[in-house]
Amino acid sequence: MTCKDFSGMIPDFFNDRLDNASLKAFLDHHRTCKGCREELEIQYLVGRAFEQMEAGEEVNLAKDLPDYIEKEEHRLEGRARIFRTAVILEAAAVALAVLTAVIYMM
Repeated sequence: MTCKDFSGMIPDFFNDRLDNASLKAFLDHHRTCKGCREELEIQYLVGRAFEQMEAGEEVNLAKDLPDYIEKEEHRLEGRARIFRTAVILEAAAVALAVLTAVIYMM
């Protein structure tokens, strides 16, 4: 992922519109690119933090943004577990269908 790609994905990241592959690439790039981490902080301040300040909520960038990123990483892990479970269940359903057909043919 390029820094330009990352920057373009920031609004979708904050609005939960990234699919699993895009979210993983986004988070991986975030971990390795200092410039993009800084860009994400700026976008967070301009968008989210400003909304919190207007609502009278306390803004703690040192805590809020890392917490948000950690929450997204956990969500991605959960999505991956759900996907793996769905694949296993689908394989089991196919195996059951084949077994049923074989038994029926006997």
